[in-house]
Amino acid sequence: MNSSEPIAQANQPKATFTVITGSAFHLSFRQLLKTLPQDYVGTLAGIQTRYGPLVHWRVMGGLMNFAFISDPRVNRELYVRHTDALEKSPTQVQTFLYAAGRSVATEHGETWRTKRKEANSLFSRQIIEASCAGQVDVVRQFAKTLDRTPQDGLTISRKLAALTSSRGILGRAISMEEADAQIAFSQAAGARFNTESAHLFARPNWMLAPWRKNLSRRKKDAFSIVDAAIADLRSANMPNDGLMAHYVNGDFVTSSDDEMRTILVGLLLGAQDNIAAAVAWVLAYVSQDVPLQDQIRQEITATDLGANALNSCALLQATIAEILRLRPPAPANQPRILNQNVELAGHTLPKGTYVFNSFYNMHHDAQVFPDPDAFDPHRFLNTTISRSTSYAPFGHGPRNCVAQGMATQQLAATLSGLLLGHRILPQQDGLPKTLQQPFLVPASFKVVAQAI
Repeated sequence: MNSSEPIAQANQPKATFTVITGSAFHLSFRQLLKTLPQDYVGTLAGIQTRYGPLVHWRVMGGLMNFAFISDPRVNRELYVRHTDALEKSPTQVQTFLYAAGRSVATEHGETWRTKRKEANSLFSRQIIEASCAGQVDVVRQFAKTLDRTPQDGLTISRKLAALTSSRGILGRAISMEEADAQIAFSQAAGARFNTESAHLFARPNWMLAPWRKNLSRRKKDAFSIVDAAIADLRSANMPNDGLMAHYVNGDFVTSSDDEMRTILVGLLLGAQDNIAAAVAWVLAYVSQDVPLQDQIRQEITATDLGANALNSCALLQATIAEILRLRPPAPANQPRILNQNVELAGHTLPKGTYVFNSFYNMHHDAQVFPDPDAFDPHRFLNTTISRSTSYAPFGHGPRNCVAQGMATQQLAATLSGLLLGHRILPQQDGLPKTLQQPFLVPASFKVVAQAI
């Protein structure tokens, strides 16, 4: 595909909202509340197929309003121009508060802006890239522990996510016991977050007691890992290339050590399940294409495995982009609530509207991505496609994933570290089924890491 080829969406007609009132919508309010948590992707795909990419559903005469957005330009306009009008749903805030703490979940207004600006600086390319070679190394060391017997792909992925995220954030390798503790904490938080994320209303505290008890126990282990890393850094006075060093050494101001610990634990939490899901899909897809693995290996072998070198490996980066297109771990933004009236595509959505969008639908638009269900990394050798508003694995605008650079680096380091000494061979025909939790994860599958 020629890099000068225009993106088809540029010539698409302007999208308009389909406004539906009350029972004219094919789902009842009760059905929507039930189906969203069970199948967020499928529910939004069904709404788009039936009504189009922009839907405004007025319930009970407009007492409640829902907007379903799958048009990439309108989605970008909302998340770029109207970002201050978007608030998290109560259940999101509730879950983040229990999992990490107030400084992660509840900063708003000018305080939120300050924290966001600081976070953007912390995740600058220069700071992130410092740990890339270290991430490749921990993957290579882990890969040596895999024998030639079939291994569970999800288990491998969780461990790789823990190892690379800790190496990038804490600036040091962690033990397998620490990796297991980090995974257990993430799973304890995810058990409720996955259940609650598509719910609209926060649950009473008494309903949350069972999972909070388990989470509290797991949090102690996770915070201990961070506390030990901070203590080591302060006492050893040795170079540290992790994000943590820029907090501990005072480059970025936090109000207290407790806030710093909360932020670091939140970063480790955010870098676990998403990355594990993405790594699992990387294993699932590339295991089905050994010639592609050989081509990527040839490409990366000629480099020094630093961040700049891996960023310049076109096929490596295109493969990661294509997998994120096909199976974005977070297939949509979590539901947001408008705190003011917003006009989009010539239509006004009232204050209090619940907004749902779907990156998954955007990524499978045949006008932008021909044969959208096919795995074809070469399509992203056309770098224009990666700049399309239809490609948004990390969201749009100021509300996008602040750690997207870290995430893509983890994936590049992981795939590179695995392929430098191994071929990843499948143990079943075809790809595993897709599960929604609500991250898109593959059903259980096995691979063999064959040393070369």
